[in-house]
This record gives sequence, C-alpha cells and structure tokens, in this order.
Amino acid sequence: MSGSQFLRAVRDDDDPGSPQAGAGRVVVGTHLRRLRKERGLRLKDVVGQVDQVGSPPTLSRIETGATPLKTDTVLALARFYGVTDQVQLDALERLVSSSQAAQWWEEFRDAIPGWLERLISVEASAQEIRTYEVQYVPGLLQTPSYARALMQQAIPSISPTDEDQRQARLERAGKVRQRRRSLLHEPGAPDLFALMDEGVLARAVGGAAVMRGQLRELYSMEENEERIHIRVLPFSAGAQGLAPAPALTLLSFPADREEDIVYLEVPSGGSYLTDPERVQRYRLALTTLWSRATTRDETLALVQRYIDRLAG
Repeated sequence: MSGSQFLRAVRDDDDPGSPQAGAGRVVVGTHLRRLRKERGLRLKDVVGQVDQVGSPPTLSRIETGATPLKTDTVLALARFYGVTDQVQLDALERLVSSSQAAQWWEEFRDAIPGWLERLISVEASAQEIRTYEVQYVPGLLQTPSYARALMQQAIPSISPTDEDQRQARLERAGKVRQRRRSLLHEPGAPDLFALMDEGVLARAVGGAAVMRGQLRELYSMEENEERIHIRVLPFSAGAQGLAPAPALTLLSFPADREEDIVYLEVPSGGSYLTDPERVQRYRLALTTLWSRATTRDETLALVQRYIDRLAG
C-alpha cells in the first residue's frame, strides 16, 4: 500500500453498534488490521515482534477498537507493518489523540441513536464533507428554530400526559444539533460543500418567520464563511437534477480517496458505504449535480428571492 493511502473509517461489514468506541479507535484499529492482513500475518505472528503487544487477544482488541489506544503501541505496529511515510504516521498519532479525549456527545447518549453518534464522530474526523438534501436544509446548517420545527414532527406527542417528557427530549435533541453544528467553526474544521434542491428553500418549515431566519442564515454562511459552500439545484434542472438518493453525504479523509465513505440517510436511521466502486458512483453523482447547480452569485440571489417572498 502506498504511503499516501490513509484510513478507512468504517467498512461495510462493521458492526453499526458499539459507537462508544468512537471514530478514532475504529478507524485506527481497522487500518492496523488491514496492514497486518496485507502482509499475510496472523495475530500470533505479531506477538513478540512488537513489545507492547503481549498476546493475540490484546492485538485483537486493538484492531476492533475494543480497548483504549496508546500512541507508542499504534506507531510501533504501523512501523512493524512497514509504514515509513511520516504523513501517515502523523495522521495515526492525531487519531489516537482524538480517541483518547472525552467527546462532547457522550453526555447526550440518551438523545442520540447509535447511527447518529457514529455519524457525528466520523464528521469530526473528516477533512471534507459534501452533502446533498432534497427535502430539508442539511443538519450542519440548520438554525435552532428550524431544527426544532423538524424535530416536533420527528418526536410527536404520544398522549397529553407525556408532553413534559416530549419537551425534554426535544430540548436535548436540539442541544445535540447545535453542538454538532459548532464543528464547522472549530480550528481545522472540515470544508463543507452543501447542495440542496430548490424545494428546500420553498418549503416553509416552522412557518414564515422560522424559515426566513433559516434562509438568512444560509445567505450569511455562503457570503461570509470561507469553508462553507452552499449551492442550490434549481427547478429548471428538470430530470437532470435527479439524485441517486434523497439525502446523502460523502466524507473524505486525508489524504487518499480510497478512504472516502458515503452516508445514506433514511427515515429510520442511516447506512454507510465504503466499497471504492460504490463510493465512486456517488462521488461522480455529487460532482455532476454540483455542476448543474447555481453559481455562488446565483445562489445568493435565489436565497434572497425566497427571503423576500416570506417578508410580507
């Protein structure tokens, strides 16, 4: 494997459960397992060759993300497997450090389903995020009021007596959404390329005032944020604007496209694709859709037009 090839975050056969391992541990463990297998080594072949690995079960726990990682151990294993590229070694070290830090979403586990926790942790490790939405403003760009209006529908009242519990769930879910959004403003934040269907702008989620505030936020982000790029697929695109999925996200990691993953969102959760050929099909679809979208100036003008429609 070339020195520039990086890390595959999750494989198609990874257990979507156990998100508590975090993206860093899962990514590093998967990568180490792949390095070992590429060299035709069994678990027992490594024991005794790397001082920090005392038994096959110990190495297995490292590879499955079932145990906290140590920087010295991970780097020693990588070097034993023949990794000499400093870029790759530095990337491994950063991921180990990330996996050791307490993550903000741990206190919201009761409000985050496992599939969403996995997505949040992978987003935090990405270098670039490209997303497409046909119905709603992408989650990373939603204002608190817009997000709450959506969640009102996602968390309906079961009975008049459960309203307090429902409101508590809405409050915690809202906090998760806003903390997730803060990722875009942190040092080293990923570049975000957000594409949405024009119908998203026309659908007044939460009423005129809420939607106007959301549209103003989109306008401001596109105009002022260097790492955030927003485009709209206009109605005029017709059949050429049809996407392969109603909501999809492509996450890229430094520094090889072989490590990209696609996240497909469905009403009951989400699924991940990492097979390079399947990922490539979605990457090409996103690239094609982006080429048919409005330009930056056209996007700002279109968003402003919808803001004006809601001003009355």
